[in-house]
Parts: sequence; C-alpha cells; structure tokens
Amino acid sequence: MEQEKKTKRENIVTGLVGAFLGSLIGVVCTVVIGQMGYVASVSGLIMAVGALKGYELLGGQLSKKGAVISSILVVAMTYLAHRLTFAVSLVSALNLSMSDVFLCFQAVPGLVEEGAIEGPAYWGDLAMLYLFTLLGAVPTIISGLRAASLPDFAEVAPPVAREGEPVNATFYPGQLSWMRPLRISAAVSVLVGVVPMVVLAFAGITGSFVWMMASVGCMVSTFVMICVVLPQIQLCTNSTQLLVRVKGTVWKVNLPMLNSADTYRFTKRTGAVRAIRWDILNQEEQERAKTSVMRAITLLSSGQVMAGSLLGAAVLPLAGLQVVKENRWCWKCAYSLGNGKMKRIVIPKAYSDFAPISGMEPAQGPVPPRWELLGIAVALAVVLGCAGAGIGTHMDGLTSASRIPGGVAVQARSGAETPSGREEPGWMEDASGGAR
Repeated sequence: MEQEKKTKRENIVTGLVGAFLGSLIGVVCTVVIGQMGYVASVSGLIMAVGALKGYELLGGQLSKKGAVISSILVVAMTYLAHRLTFAVSLVSALNLSMSDVFLCFQAVPGLVEEGAIEGPAYWGDLAMLYLFTLLGAVPTIISGLRAASLPDFAEVAPPVAREGEPVNATFYPGQLSWMRPLRISAAVSVLVGVVPMVVLAFAGITGSFVWMMASVGCMVSTFVMICVVLPQIQLCTNSTQLLVRVKGTVWKVNLPMLNSADTYRFTKRTGAVRAIRWDILNQEEQERAKTSVMRAITLLSSGQVMAGSLLGAAVLPLAGLQVVKENRWCWKCAYSLGNGKMKRIVIPKAYSDFAPISGMEPAQGPVPPRWELLGIAVALAVVLGCAGAGIGTHMDGLTSASRIPGGVAVQARSGAETPSGREEPGWMEDASGGAR
C-alpha cells in the first residue's frame, strides 16, 4: 500500500527563524510584566512554547535536532530577557532615556557583583524564570516529537456496499458556537460565588471570623453550583462529537478516539494542547476523517469488527434511536444495545439540520442561555454567606469571652475610672487581661 508524500519536510533555517520570532514574544512578556513589579515567571513558559511552536510552524515539524536547536535558543533568550528587564528598570529608576538601555544592559553584571543590585534577588528571579521555561518546554517537545514520529497516512479507498455502490452518509459536525449561550450562563453562575468568596477572604485577614466564615459559605455555594451546572457543561462537551446518519441509523463518532487507531488516523494533531474537533481540521484532514469513519461503519455493520472493540467505542451505532424527552437545549434519547436493553443518551441541539428521528423539527440555531441558574447561584451565595457570617459572629463572641474572665472588658487607658467611680491613674489592663 502506497503512502502519501505530503508530509512536510523539516527546514532548519526557517524553523530557526520561527523559533526566534516565537521567543521574542516571551522576551516582550518578561520585560513588560517585570516593569509591573512582578516576577515574570510565567513568561518563561510563554517563551518556551512560543519558540518551539514557532520552529514547528515554519520548520515543518519538530525533530530531535530542531528541539535541541530551539532549546539552546530558549536558554539564551531567557537570560537575555531577564537581564534586559533589569536594564529597563535601571533606566526608569535613574530617569535616563530609553537610548541608554544598551549601556544599562552592559552594566547589569557589574552592578550585581558590586551589590548595587541584590544578587540573591537577581539570581533567584532568573532561576524561577528558567523553571517555568522548563515546565513549558518539556510537554511541548514531547508533543512535537510524538507528532513527528507518526507514520504517513495510508491511502484508503472509499468503502462500498455489497451491491458495489458507494455508501451514502450525511455528516453532522457539532456547532460549538450554538452552545456558547449555555456555556456562558453556566460559567457566570459558578463565578457568582467565587467573587465574594475572594473579597471576603481578604477581609477576613483582619482576624474577624465573620468575614472568613462568610467566605467559607460562598465557597460552599460555589461547589454546589459546580454540581448543578455539571450536566450543562457535559452537554456542551458532547457537542464536539460527530454524528453520521447512514441508511437511517445514527452513528456517534469520538474523533480523538478514532484518530488514536493507527489505520484510521486522519490527522497528526495529538490533542495534547487542543482537543481534536471537526472545526479545527483542515479540508484534507476532514476528507480523511470521513473516509476513516465510513470504513469503520462498513466494517462494524458487516460484523467484521466486533461492536465491543475499541473501534466500536469510537464509532458507536445508536440503533433503534428513540426520543424520550425534548427541551430547548437537547434531546434525551435511548438506543438499543442489541440484547433487549436500552441505554440513555443526551444529544445537544448543536447539529445543524439534524433531528434524531424523522418527523421531528431539526435544530436551527444557537440554544438559549439558562439565566435561572444565575438566580439560584445568587440565592445560594446570599443564604450560605449569611449563615457563615452568623457562625463567625458566634465564634468571635466565644473568642472575646475567653480572653477576659467573666466576659467583662476593661478599658486600657491611663486614668480610667475605678468601679467605685473614682479616677485612679494606675487602673489599666495588664497583658494577661486582669486589672492592676
């Protein structure tokens, strides 16, 4: 079987240019964030990913040689970015012009040796920057080498039916934008408890249990809302799957799982950074995916591959599909497992012109948001936050009572009045809470 020759060949020169351009993004991020007064550790991650992905984009693929070259460049550019950050800070501190940045850049090592720039802070920031660079480089290199090591795609003829006619099928890719209103309303509902939780937690730093326990109440409301919106999140996730109708039977295709089977692969994307979805595939990859899906359906339908195999899990037939319930966001259906049992499945209304069974109105556009979830989230945050504040008030009362016997507060000022009503200069509260 012949293999395609369309795989991009590696070009080291253009790859090096891409790595340099990608690393410049990390340099800019390091300097900009550094001027804000923060340790720009995350910039190291940006630099590593930018350089390695830049090499892969312009070089064709990331080989071991390309990974080594890019890594050396990243190490050098990370040091340059860190030193440049301190040079720009010197220009700002000494009220110099930006034309003096190069002079300050040259002076940084000498200032570190003389102690004008604190050595531990300088080298500590650099170590932290390299650590985050490593965290970004390792998974990117692994992903790039894995994709480069994959064999070329095999040419597969389109499947044909027993009568010799091509198998006709209708493909329904999920429209993620149709689920965006539901996804936004679910996310906002979760954030309703997060914002007051953070604000009250900072207020609780003062030592009062009222604010801290109110923050805990909001945190509990957030966890409750995560459980409430979990079905909506799962519904949005299901819209990434591909539906195919062949001879009246609907098949549900898990694209990442299908692509993991060597003889059915249709893209060299590994899904390590971004999940494999229909909308991110180019036209060539989509055509290969259609061929792979139809070949799998033909083999599964003819019994040449068992339905319980890995391929059967990737390309699942929804035989005898029935609609149990329908709402504005999905169809709740059931399909036959072939042994007299039925299994439930939820199909989101994210597929253009698709209906589970004939005679039903197909999906036509984006689903509506569920803002009632926001009302539930607000009510939970208020109720549980107030309950936590009440518990905190009780805890503050117990703490105050335990500091002074009998719960009687004594004024800590010189010249306070005695219980007899006379003013005595020595009446003050000592460190143990008693009077002297």
